[in-house]
Amino acid sequence: MTHEARRHLEQVVLPFWTSRGIDDEFGGFHTCFDNRGRDRVADDKYTWSQGRFIWLLARAAEQSGRGLLEVPDADAERMLDWARRGAVFLQENAVHPDGTCDFALSRDGARPVTGQPSRSVYADLFAVMGFAELARVSADRTWIAPARSILDRAIADIRERTAPTPPYAIPAGHRAFGPHLILLNALGVFTQAERALTASSTRDDALAREIDTVMSFRTEDGSFAEMPRLDDAGGDDLITRHRVPGHALEAIWIALDAIDLVGGDAQTHRQSALDSIRPLCELGWDDELGGMLRYADVAGGEPRGSTQDSPYEQLVRRTWDTKLWWVHTEAAATTAIAARRHGRADCDPWHTRIWDYALATFPGGEDGEEWVQIRNRDGSPRDEVVALPVKDPFHIVRNLMQLIELDAEGQAPRQ
Repeated sequence: MTHEARRHLEQVVLPFWTSRGIDDEFGGFHTCFDNRGRDRVADDKYTWSQGRFIWLLARAAEQSGRGLLEVPDADAERMLDWARRGAVFLQENAVHPDGTCDFALSRDGARPVTGQPSRSVYADLFAVMGFAELARVSADRTWIAPARSILDRAIADIRERTAPTPPYAIPAGHRAFGPHLILLNALGVFTQAERALTASSTRDDALAREIDTVMSFRTEDGSFAEMPRLDDAGGDDLITRHRVPGHALEAIWIALDAIDLVGGDAQTHRQSALDSIRPLCELGWDDELGGMLRYADVAGGEPRGSTQDSPYEQLVRRTWDTKLWWVHTEAAATTAIAARRHGRADCDPWHTRIWDYALATFPGGEDGEEWVQIRNRDGSPRDEVVALPVKDPFHIVRNLMQLIELDAEGQAPRQ
């Protein structure tokens, strides 16, 4: 497992991005490549991906400094320097005094991209994660202040349900799992940075509250409702019925990490989170062709129910059976974490099944450079974007690094 994770990260994924993704002229990063990674199709810079890129470079620099990674032409200091330049680009061009960020910028950062939303709370929170991780790894407190400002605005807007969520709006009458999942992730990264730099944390209460909120989306069958009704009543509409198993599996390792950070009453959620892994894998697995489906009905298979034909519902119906790289790497990481850190032997076979499918399906080979991020149900390449018009390396890099970290821990499973 770990040998293949390290090989792909060192020899395929990171070399692609360090050679083609760094904008040495203006700062920031190029991520607008086609699905196959062969052509850069635009020079626009999406804050969503810029913040993620800062995070992954800082974390990769840390692993390189510990001897866990060896990336050609990209040692720890060089990756940290790229991360700093990306953070400067983002802070100088995208971040506003009110704690919001522009959604997308021109290559030089001089202007927002015409025709794009002005803001998404997802982009804001990924900027938080980039700044906070850079602060922690570089021991530079400078980056804590912008991270805190953006984080506090995002917390307020998410709790008031006024946070914009492009590329897709939350349907009226529903609440959404996604903003809380990303907020929990950002709070965890920020808390780790504060503790590393100041030996204390100012957002522990917010982190504990967000664990409760994320786990409130868990249903009796062990799945997580992606967009339940505000009144928590059931329904036969597609929005209420559909599930996103990959999203929920990602949330589980994020919640487990957060529970370890805050302890206390939050620990009561650990068992429920771990107990959801197998049901989610079973719900998402494609018994006919293998791999994890992007979307599923609460009862399994193709999402069904009445619709209002909103853009999000159209996406669910059109792409439910596609196979996405991030779904598989997140699921592979979560099942490995459960098996190796938490003693859940029942998750190990699922890890093997999902990891083997990912390695057999997503590396580009003759189909493209690096890994192909979206494929059809049968595994053939699908030439379209996933959400933003970018080829974003965040999930795959993060998850491959998690697998490497698990091997480096060399510890007995926690009981």
